[in-house]
Order: sequence, then structure tokens, then C-alpha cells
Amino acid sequence: MDDVEPLRMPPMLLYLGKTPAFLLAWRRGPAGWEGRLAIPQSQVDVRGQAVHGLNYRWAPAGELGRLPGADYADVPRPGPGEEDPAPLRMPPMVLAGGNPAFLLAWAPFTAEGRQGWEGCLAVPPAADGGPRTIAYERVRAGSIAKLPEADYTGVPVLNGSSREKPPG
Repeated sequence: MDDVEPLRMPPMLLYLGKTPAFLLAWRRGPAGWEGRLAIPQSQVDVRGQAVHGLNYRWAPAGELGRLPGADYADVPRPGPGEEDPAPLRMPPMVLAGGNPAFLLAWAPFTAEGRQGWEGCLAVPPAADGGPRTIAYERVRAGSIAKLPEADYTGVPVLNGSSREKPPG
């Protein structure tokens, strides 16, 4: 069980030059290559509550800006005469400190004689023009809020832990 790996984030790019998005697959569209995107979005609903999720869409390659250092080699692309490939999968979204993040794994920790769980998170940049990198953090499980519509069953447990199951 020690060889368990955390979930991987698809490579990030900028949609229309400013919006952080994740590239899940390529296909040949009517006007050329198109990328399948997952765009993190946060909005305020009619009740005044924040709603977080992903907007999935196909976009022309010309609208996609690659980021320096991002590795796009594993993004599926159809070969000649092939159908659209299965896209990369996004890890499930959570809220950490009220901000959207992606849960890559659970990991046990021991601190000051106490044991607990922490989430290994990927925190995407905000769409406000800040740094264009993903921050990787470990956050105590009690500070992570799961979203009711997300499926967390595929999130791995790291460090070969035989302790109780991780939260939720």
C-alpha cells in the first residue's frame, strides 16, 4: 500500500488569456483543434450564498494560452480516424478556508501525541490576475468542507495507513 499516489491535476492553462482552466483532452473540431476545459467557478446564488463548481466546455485551441513549465504531454488526443479520447479526470472539489481546492489524497498525521487526518490539496489561482500557479498544501481534515455533489470515493489514502478510514 506504500506505492499509492495522490490524484493528479490536469495541466493548467489560461482561457482567453486570463481565466485559469484545466486541459482535459483535445479533439478535432469543425474549425480545427479544440481543448476540453474544466474551469473553476464561484458565484453567489439568489440566496446570497457562494456556489462553487466546474464549468466544462470545448474551446478553440487559439483561445488557450499554455503556461511555462506546465506539462501537456499526457493530455489525450485522438489519432487519425479515432473518436474523441476519454478526458483526464478532475479530482473532487472541496472548500478549504471557504476557497475552492481539489482533494488529491488523505494522509494521516501525528502531532503532539495526537493522530488525525489531513487533506493533500491543489489550490487553483483566482481569476483576478494573481499568480498563475497551483499551490499544493496539506490542510487538517476539520478545515476541509466537502461539496455535496462531488464524489470522493476515488481519493486515495497515502502512507500505507491501516488506521481508521479518513473523514467522510
